[in-house]
This record gives sequence, structure tokens and C-alpha cells, in this order.
Amino acid sequence: MRLPSRLGLVLAALLVLATGCATGGGRPLAPASGPDQLRVARLNYDQHQYTDAIELLKGYLQFQTGAPDLDEAHFLLGMSYIKREEWPLAATEFQVLVTDFADSPRLADAHYWLGMAYWKQTRPAPYDQDMTRRAMGQFDRFLTLFPEHPQAQEIKQLRLTGRDRLAEKAYRNGRLYLKLHYWEPARYYFALVRTDYPESRWAERALSGQAAALAALGRAAEARALLDAGLPALSDPEARRGADEILKKLGRAAPVDTSAAGPSAGAQGASAR
Repeated sequence: MRLPSRLGLVLAALLVLATGCATGGGRPLAPASGPDQLRVARLNYDQHQYTDAIELLKGYLQFQTGAPDLDEAHFLLGMSYIKREEWPLAATEFQVLVTDFADSPRLADAHYWLGMAYWKQTRPAPYDQDMTRRAMGQFDRFLTLFPEHPQAQEIKQLRLTGRDRLAEKAYRNGRLYLKLHYWEPARYYFALVRTDYPESRWAERALSGQAAALAALGRAAEARALLDAGLPALSDPEARRGADEILKKLGRAAPVDTSAAGPSAGAQGASAR
């Protein structure tokens, strides 16, 4: 029995669409209609079917290179990777969007998610901090371009966390070089902490390390002057103990309290100079 021609055409169209949406060997294949492919990909994303959405979006970006909504496809693909916690792949899609689609309505959110994709790849302070620096740079760009974005406050908090982590990393580097008796690199990293991250707790702890490195370099007078100037402002007990120990090694006891240390510290600093 022959099927009516209209029903046959419908079945043929469904067969073409099914073939187009299928994947093989990890390669995206284009469906019959580009707009349909993007629409179905969005439906899959909304239904948490991220793997299917990814394959459809990759096919759309591959075969619909002149489409007017490529920015939306890149954004949706990046968000699908976010949901799967595939941070490097997500970062790639958002980077394409912020670089190639400056007039996209998704631009602000893409900048936000690019920073988050970098941040999710960061590691604690004992490890390499390249990704932390990359995330911090993106956070700065995001806050500069979109200071009123709903996620701006969240990014500000993450930025503070990142700065503290970078300060701790530099402090750890200083401690390592101090232990290895590499005095100049140790001095450099401790000074870096105090100069670039003055708001962090590591800045106070770096004072004694910087003074110790200076003393080991034969610059005892400079080390004393540094401690005399910095010790009265220390609030961290560990940092103050460290400064006291270095002063004792330099041959002079530390001031008993902050209020009494002010005038004498200035006089001692003048005599050291």
C-alpha cells in the first residue's frame, strides 16, 4: 500500500532532521535548518541535556558561519560547558564572544562568565598562580566596563580573595628564598608583598622577612630603620613576634608597645641613617 504523498514528505523531512541532529565519532553534523538547530539546542539546554546542546551548537557554529545570531550560539555553548564544569572550553567560547562580538547583548554576561571560567581553574597559594592572575585581569576588565552589573559585587569579593592568594604566594616565595639563603630574591618578594598588597595580612608578616634579608645582605642599618618604621603599626601578633626576633638579632630590643614606640622609633631611625 502506498502512503499519501503528503505523509511521505513529512516522514522524509523527519528522517533528514534526525540525520542532521545525529553525531558520529564526536563530529557535529548540521541539521536541515540552522534556526531550528539553534532553537532545539536552546531547548536541550533548558532541559539540562547539555551534551546534546553542545553537539548541536558546535554544528551550528560550523555550518552557519554567516548567521546573525552566532554570538548567542557561542554564549549558549559556553554556558553548556559551564554546566558541565568544562572550564577551559567555556573560557574559549566566552573569549570568542567578547573579542568578536563587541555589540552583542550578551557581552556583559560573557565578560562575567569568562572571569568565572578562569577563576574555577585557579589553585591554592602553594601552587602556580598564572590562572589566578588571568582571572584577576578579567575581573578588572569586567568591573571597569560593567560596574553596575548584578554580579559586580560578587566579582569584587572574588577579586579580594585573589589578591590575598597572590600576596600569600609572594610571601611563600620570600620564605623559600630566605630558607635557601638567596637573600636578594627573598628581599624582592617580601618587598613586593608590602608594596603591591598592603591591605593583606601577608604584608605585615613580610616586614620581618624583608628586614632579615636586608640584614643578611649586610644592610643592617637599613633593616633596623625598616623595622622601626613598620613595627608600631603591626596588628598581627605573628608579624610582631617576627619583627621582635629580628630586632633582637640586630642587637636591639623591640619597643614594648605602640604608644611608647613612636618617638623612640623616630630617633633610632635618625641615628641609623
